[in-house]
Amino acid sequence: MGIVVVLRRALAAVCAAAVAAAPVAAPRAPAADADYQLVQEPEAGYSPIIGLIAGARRSVRMTIYELTDPAAVGALVDAQHRGVDTRVILDAAFHGYQTNAETFRQLDDAGVGVKWAPDGVIYHQKTIVVDDITAAVGTGNLTPQYYATSRDAWVLDTNPADVPAIAATFDTDYTAAPAGRPPAATPAPDLVWSPAARAEFLQRIDSASRTLDVTSEELKDRAVISALDKAARRGVNCRIVLTENPAWARGIAEVSAAGCSVHLFPKTDTGLYMHEKMLLTDGSELIIGSQNLSTTSLLENRELSLALDSATAPELIAAVASTFDADYAAAPPSS
Repeated sequence: MGIVVVLRRALAAVCAAAVAAAPVAAPRAPAADADYQLVQEPEAGYSPIIGLIAGARRSVRMTIYELTDPAAVGALVDAQHRGVDTRVILDAAFHGYQTNAETFRQLDDAGVGVKWAPDGVIYHQKTIVVDDITAAVGTGNLTPQYYATSRDAWVLDTNPADVPAIAATFDTDYTAAPAGRPPAATPAPDLVWSPAARAEFLQRIDSASRTLDVTSEELKDRAVISALDKAARRGVNCRIVLTENPAWARGIAEVSAAGCSVHLFPKTDTGLYMHEKMLLTDGSELIIGSQNLSTTSLLENRELSLALDSATAPELIAAVASTFDADYAAAPPSS
């Protein structure tokens, strides 16, 4: 029985048990298409992600912005000890050294091939490639203090074009000399890499004819704000869900004035925090992954999102849309 089949069964059981504890209306059941499966957080929990590492037989390649979960670190160490080629890139820039220092030490002491990303570039990507067969592409980090309240998602991707490209980009990053900009990523039709992701986001927004549904932790890239403004003014039903933060007030005011409906979760210690980054166009084209709607995220960082559509991932897109609708209904409108 393949690892993805096992994880799908486990995920269904975990989600069923978590529904009663969900902080907002529960998302629909886990979505599985031919090549893509959605792991919706916080309802699913992180056992599907830890289980992916635990099931590795040959190789694990992880690129992560923050890694402090003892279960994830333990799974990486266990993989190394059972002979799996286990390699990790940890972010060093911004506050990466401080956040990831203890994890780096633990992995290095255990013989895991762990490297710091270049200090001058934020590696905000969240991916795990296992056995060159499955890639987990996420919106969130492996930091357990946020698991219970952070709206995030992971996609288990077995697409035969995506997985080798993600693995090849890891290999390039892992061996690259320190530089002020990440090396060129390996392209694939469904992958949206940063740097240079802004054009793809703008194209998706500009192509919308009926609806735009957006979640992000940040809203401050001027080009994206302008594109959302124009979309709303041409009659596109634009809905945005964020967590309140004065840093995005200007952008929120601009898109609201143009006709976008912005709903904001209050920033509290126990309420749902919007950390998921996704852009859903006309209910049928989705970008989901690590990119925030900030200039740094789109044009400078190392980031990765998946670009999916209703032809390749109909169940996943329907599930993302359902969760968005629940969150939009739960978050109050911006004043």
